[in-house]
Amino acid sequence: MILGPLVQFPIEWAALALLVVACLFWERSGLSGLGVEGCVASAWLGLFIGYEASGQIAIAVLCAVGATALFALLTGAMVQLSRVDPAVGTFIASLVPWSALTLLLRQSAPALATQSPAPGLIAGTPLDGTYGGELALNPMVWAAPILLVLGAAILANTPFGLRLRAFGENPGWWVPGAPPAAYRLGAVIVGSLFCAPAVALLARANAAAPPAALGILALACAIAARWSLLPAVLLAAGPALLRAARPLAASAPEWGIALDLAPFLLALVYLVVLSRRALRLALSPQTGTDPDVL
Repeated sequence: MILGPLVQFPIEWAALALLVVACLFWERSGLSGLGVEGCVASAWLGLFIGYEASGQIAIAVLCAVGATALFALLTGAMVQLSRVDPAVGTFIASLVPWSALTLLLRQSAPALATQSPAPGLIAGTPLDGTYGGELALNPMVWAAPILLVLGAAILANTPFGLRLRAFGENPGWWVPGAPPAAYRLGAVIVGSLFCAPAVALLARANAAAPPAALGILALACAIAARWSLLPAVLLAAGPALLRAARPLAASAPEWGIALDLAPFLLALVYLVVLSRRALRLALSPQTGTDPDVL
């Protein structure tokens, strides 16, 4: 019975780690990481609709990538053009895909949630149907570490990432041929692309009931880590472990509810203990746009 949660833990951890990377891109852009929650919902919509239309999991994942990028583009443009508060604008925009996802699930169970065995694994190996196969035969599990390294490299070692950080630290800075608005919009789009593989990782175990607020969990880890990628990824292991342990309480509903709430309580502890300074209100225009000075 314990093998299921043990196998699910690295999958949950990898998914949250990818969402942490997405949060860092959104925050670097000057928009709120709350927008990652809308990206997750859009990715679920794209995954379900793509699989309904094609019956191919690869095409469904590409649809998820397109849906989350479209959400990021529209939300980023709306926030920049309207000059609404980034946290308010991204949060309200995120409600739109989540509402659409709720209506879709109420209408009928998606094919991805009812197919048995669930798609997404490489078939025709001795590991078919085993717990080890859930990890060894899942291409998204292989891709997750590569994507994490790629995200870290883009943020820290590329001209795009370095200029994005500079624009965040100095809102009035201007470089000929590099408009800040374009960099910020590009950052939210790039960040959104990490949400689709995170959703694809979770799809085998959660397609019938997509989990909400994972973007908020990832954002809490990023804030608690003071916007450093590696510490944020390590902190994400705690909520991932609690989420993976949920099947252990299948026979006791009260413990199941407690385990559903536990990741968010742990995230609250992270924020209170590790980042009290980061939770303070912005004291200057710079601190309102630059996560590094929080």
